[in-house]
Amino acid sequence: MPNPDDYGLGYWHLHLPFSQEYIDSKKTPNKLRREIMQELIERVNHLINIKSKEQRDYCIYATISLPNLFDSQIVAIPDKSWFDGFFERNSAEQKWIPLESERNLIKEWNLVLISDLKVRGFKEIISDDDFIYEGEIWFIGELT
Repeated sequence: MPNPDDYGLGYWHLHLPFSQEYIDSKKTPNKLRREIMQELIERVNHLINIKSKEQRDYCIYATISLPNLFDSQIVAIPDKSWFDGFFERNSAEQKWIPLESERNLIKEWNLVLISDLKVRGFKEIISDDDFIYEGEIWFIGELT
């Protein structure tokens, strides 16, 4: 289990070990994209299950970014206090708008949700000078 305190930002995260050109290519089959998402869920569950007593306050979760799956990652934060205000993004540069409750990444991609992991989805809008991005960001794991 990685220790979030060992990293300069106070948390640990790991991106996908693929090239961006490959994973985000329109030629990459959805079957593979689904398998990657499922593996992220399984790894989150694995890390949760191997936490020691000293790590019991750690929160482990995955972010799944769509359509740019390459931006997905697994994250370990020291405790739930890191979530205070975390999901509230409403600036000119970045907005996270909660997705409708009818939306369900697990059903849409035929994924298997392990144990009692929580799922939250947002429409993400990033605006920075001449760059505009719109997509979805899904959080799966130990969330508040």
